[in-house]
Amino acid sequence: MRPEIFTRTQLLDAGVASSTIARRYTRLLPQLYCLGDTTTFARCCALTQWQPTAALSHRTAAWLYGWIEEPRIVEATVPTATKVRAPRWLTVHRRTLPAGESTEIQGLPVVGRERTVIDCVAVMDSDESARIVDERLASGIERETLEWLIHSTPKLRGNQRALKQLRDASRNFASEPERVLDRAIIRLGFRMKTNHRVGRYMCDFVDELAKLIIEVDGREFHIEPGVFSKDRRRQNRLVLDGWMVLRYSASDVMADPDKIARAIVDVLRKRRGARR
Repeated sequence: MRPEIFTRTQLLDAGVASSTIARRYTRLLPQLYCLGDTTTFARCCALTQWQPTAALSHRTAAWLYGWIEEPRIVEATVPTATKVRAPRWLTVHRRTLPAGESTEIQGLPVVGRERTVIDCVAVMDSDESARIVDERLASGIERETLEWLIHSTPKLRGNQRALKQLRDASRNFASEPERVLDRAIIRLGFRMKTNHRVGRYMCDFVDELAKLIIEVDGREFHIEPGVFSKDRRRQNRLVLDGWMVLRYSASDVMADPDKIARAIVDVLRKRRGARR
């Protein structure tokens, strides 16, 4: 249900006394009041009523798209010349959005998905923004579109970070531990094929030159006796075919992906050198 946002004039015209406004309504922005809970969505509604040229952006847009949890601060983009004094719960970013770079969600103006990805890289820490980049690329946002947007606004904050995130993006991951480990390996200058078929087996990470396979095992999928036995038979077949198979638990990967990536890369270097 859309929150009820009223201007002070509307309330007075409806016969609500000034004392009642102060007592029963929450002031969100100059001349704008809310009846009921002051939610993030209510603040978004009030903001777009207060600044009709604003578009919700950055982490707020990512939340409305369903990519992240509800943020503490509402973020919006307004035209460069706009002068506003924002309350503590609001962060205003100034730039003029080109036509076609905004859309609507639940009746609210929101910066487009591709621009939101780049905006998030500019304001979020690297691990959070890496997840957004990887997941959005996996869900259908085109890398070429993101690169075109970056190059079309060469002076925009976060562009270089966004380009690096695209270069380091994980591809074809099947789980969060796989994505995190893939990123850690890429940061060390190596890429392995992910979810790649070797014979009749689908493997998490594969390097054909080193004949190395990495498997990331989630406890919930590999603890059953039947699955455990199948994993052993599969591993034996791969080893007999000349592959080295290293297995890591998903919990260990998430606890210290960089440590595991360094161990994998060390094996990669040695086996590539030996096989050459």
